[in-house]
Amino acid sequence: MMNYLVRASSLEGIRALIARLGGNEDEIFRGAGLEEADLDPQSWFSYYRFLLLLEGAAAATHCPHFGLLLASYQGIDALGPVGFVVQQAPDVRSALRALTVHFVHHNQGAEVELVVDKDIAQWRFHCKLQGQAPLRQQEDLAAGIGLNLMRLLGSVNWSPDAVYFHHARPTDQQPYRKAFDCPLIFNADSLQMVFKAEVLDRPLNNANPQLHRLLEEHLGGLRREYPNDYCGKVRHLINQALTTGDCSIERVASHLAVGKRTLQRQLKSYDTSYKDLLEDVRFDIAKRYLRESTGSLTALADMLCYSDLSTFSTAFRQHYGMSPRDWRKQFEGDPANQATSH
Repeated sequence: MMNYLVRASSLEGIRALIARLGGNEDEIFRGAGLEEADLDPQSWFSYYRFLLLLEGAAAATHCPHFGLLLASYQGIDALGPVGFVVQQAPDVRSALRALTVHFVHHNQGAEVELVVDKDIAQWRFHCKLQGQAPLRQQEDLAAGIGLNLMRLLGSVNWSPDAVYFHHARPTDQQPYRKAFDCPLIFNADSLQMVFKAEVLDRPLNNANPQLHRLLEEHLGGLRREYPNDYCGKVRHLINQALTTGDCSIERVASHLAVGKRTLQRQLKSYDTSYKDLLEDVRFDIAKRYLRESTGSLTALADMLCYSDLSTFSTAFRQHYGMSPRDWRKQFEGDPANQATSH
């Protein structure tokens, strides 16, 4: 099974909802293999464990529409930088296209798609773990978030023409009827929301096309720096782990919901190792720091989780043939070289 990641901002509101429904938050999190009480919203963790958490919360709170309720706790901020891009688009069509293109920066385990056929538009959600994980709560959550997004982009009273759910018809359909106020079809081929395509041409209030373009360029740069492949995922997690002071392979493996040996074996199949990726990320951060900051080298060594400055300096010299101090000097007083690494 692929080890997809999801941004921890997807957990927004889940603890509050569990508490409201009388559940034990910590126990439910542990049941999904999420030992850390609180994750930084900008960090990443296993998408599979996120799915387990949603299903576990629904079971523990005896709330079969838990995912649908959770959507009411999550605003567009839960989408992180992707949400910012969407909000700055000039019209609804551009906003949904941006969501489609950049959704991977929020969730690597699912895809969204906008299909337009004449005067009918279809917004679709597809999970890449079909058949490998419980998906009902994720499906309801995605449908609820999609509805919230369309109402944010258009009218607060907007409703789709129909919503198709992949899962079976629930015993109690009232929560769904109240939320969507439209025909509901269950046991469909996939989750999709159907509406009139004319909605797509509505301009967005307070849109900033220039900022929208800059944000899209930023996310495009992130995709090049951390491609959506297995090694790119591991690099993401290493970068994240460095900020905690624990960049061990065990920590990164736990976020992928695999064991240390499994991670080593998977990286070997890509002709690399955890040590190699760790050093790559460390040196990328080090070069940026040395070019753009006048901060101390001791602070840099600590930031990169080296035991001391001497150990960092030795590793840097072995890789670049010069000390960090000498590497920094070649950029001093030369702004043209500030954005170039060697």
